[in-house]
Amino acid sequence: MAALNAQWRMKYMDDLSERLSSMIRSFDEETKTRFCHAIIQASQTGRYQACWCQSGKVYKDCHLERDKHRKISDGEVRKELSKIFDSKKYCSATFDDRNCKLPIKGAHTVQRGRVLSSMAKDGHVGTFYRNINGFEQLRDIKTGIKKEASIFYGFCEYHDTELFKDIELNEFIATPENCWASSYRAVCHEYYQKSAAKKAVVWQLENLDKGYELSEQLILQEKLFLLKRDVIKGFEDISSIKNEYERAKVQGEYDLLSSYVIVFDEPLCLSVSATMSPYYNISGVKVQNLGDPRYLFQHFSLSTVTVNGCAAYVVSYLKEHSVIEKYLEEVFEKGSEFVKSWLTKCIFAYAENAFFNLDWWSNLREDKKTSIYNLAMSENYTVHFEIDDLVSSEVPGSIVSIERI
Repeated sequence: MAALNAQWRMKYMDDLSERLSSMIRSFDEETKTRFCHAIIQASQTGRYQACWCQSGKVYKDCHLERDKHRKISDGEVRKELSKIFDSKKYCSATFDDRNCKLPIKGAHTVQRGRVLSSMAKDGHVGTFYRNINGFEQLRDIKTGIKKEASIFYGFCEYHDTELFKDIELNEFIATPENCWASSYRAVCHEYYQKSAAKKAVVWQLENLDKGYELSEQLILQEKLFLLKRDVIKGFEDISSIKNEYERAKVQGEYDLLSSYVIVFDEPLCLSVSATMSPYYNISGVKVQNLGDPRYLFQHFSLSTVTVNGCAAYVVSYLKEHSVIEKYLEEVFEKGSEFVKSWLTKCIFAYAENAFFNLDWWSNLREDKKTSIYNLAMSENYTVHFEIDDLVSSEVPGSIVSIERI
């Protein structure tokens, strides 16, 4: 038994050494220096000194004997993070806070009446929950449109009605004001998510490494430190964009935005409300995240409407965002067939807040389901993906018009 334990220990140490080496090789110089410093500090920190994890707490009240704590289960993590995201309730329309009227509503990021209801089956649509274990059965992707799908607590009763009434109550017309309204929801949802994520990552830093040995604590803390850095940066980026959207509204300068309205000849089977910040253009050339920490990442929003009962999508961005302008010009220069492939693949690769018709999903071949699911789980806008017909070949209808606003 002792020999087996020794063999297991040697294998564990070899695996750990490789994981640490792999992590360090992936770091930039600043991160590498900080991580190596944390390793040294962790081995030398005294009981009453500041903890090596930089939490600001004394070591005895933070990581001392953390390896003896009970590990937190995946289920507990999901439950706590869900509670954090659901507990944030405030009106995003701070530019007009004098008119805020409680209660804070469970606002839809995607229109419930004209969009979600049009693609629902028995009051439900499908979505992918990006949790630790993915999904296994249909019940895991089915969500109710009344109380669950696309809901976030980001607008008061007044602003949820007033800001969006023209596109909620009337047939969508491609005007600058309507494009603003459709895309502002997407921007505010991203802002709301990033705000909650800041709180969530603090909880993770304080809890996820409980019950682990010091070496594992170091790895987890470094990964979470980098996540926290990225979350804070993302919040700064979307805050800047949100401010410009609100300036456009207050000053009536909707020409601060530029939009494309894409109209299909068939009803919806996919809907989305999200903002996206691609690092690469469609040729695979890196156009953002080029090393300047002061750079505010540029986004475009993608939102869903209907035109005469058919699927339509609004792509909007700030005109001052020249990187996005060039990116989208390259996309739309390729023609309608390419745009359909780019659009439908973006919905799964770039957006978490995406929904689909359950009959559409159930009619897909199993290999298609697997490929689309893997795309949704693995891709994001920090990597380049090839534009192909993976999704577009399964989406009914063709693009009948693309209007630039």
